[in-house]
Amino acid sequence: MSIVLAKKIGFCFGVKRAVAMAEEALEKKRPIYSFGSIIHNKEVVSALSKKGLKVIKDIGKVSRGTVIISSHGLSPKVVKKISERGLDVIDTTCPFVRKAQRIAQNLSRRGCSIVVVGDARHPEIRALVDFVSRDVFVVKNVGEAKKLRIGRADRVSIISQTTQSTENFLDVVKVISKKKPKELRVFNTICKDAEERQASARQLARVVDLMLIIGGRDSANTKRLYEVSSSILKDSHLVETEADLADLCINPGWVVGVASGASTPDWVIKKVVKKIQRKGLCN
Repeated sequence: MSIVLAKKIGFCFGVKRAVAMAEEALEKKRPIYSFGSIIHNKEVVSALSKKGLKVIKDIGKVSRGTVIISSHGLSPKVVKKISERGLDVIDTTCPFVRKAQRIAQNLSRRGCSIVVVGDARHPEIRALVDFVSRDVFVVKNVGEAKKLRIGRADRVSIISQTTQSTENFLDVVKVISKKKPKELRVFNTICKDAEERQASARQLARVVDLMLIIGGRDSANTKRLYEVSSSILKDSHLVETEADLADLCINPGWVVGVASGASTPDWVIKKVVKKIQRKGLCN
């Protein structure tokens, strides 16, 4: 059995930066809280929790200490509440997410209606929406984009969740353009790392017998990789840890491709690879 790793694997720059900032803070400060999960990987969050990081959802319950803003960013309204409570802040917002926030804010000030291609429930998008002071519409795909009421007198700008697939983003752009608004501006705010991972997974899925996408099930970029891979190779599987391999059939003569989400640590990937090497057969 042969195992081939994707060209892009393990932590991306933004996640590596966020985790490093949290670990550095944990060595110096107490107590330290994270408003929501700092990244979408249960193994990493659990490891940081053991070092003292407490995940919270209600800032009203914190009276002292330091609050970490996750790599997905945070609503300016919530940041203001944190400041008003006199709490220290460590902002680990990914620079690419921050760039998308600035673009959305500037477009809103220009009087544009903004269409965001992404998942409205994701923390990144919930935060992004609060940077916009006027009409903002979040669409997940072409079907939702077709339902938007956009007139020919409207000035519209389109941006994307940083972990979106390029194909989905461009498909939505095509749908909006057919509505022929007065002005249409398009900003590709998809993270370069996400695009490269998708391209690598797509390429790998075409030449292997089975694909494993390693990452958190609540990770947007991991789910996107799985969607990209499974659209090419039916025998694609999303696994969080080596425990998810228990019921998986792997023929010893197969070539197995391995890709990972941007928030998946190297040590989780190594455990999965080691389990595959030991397993090497169909139960």
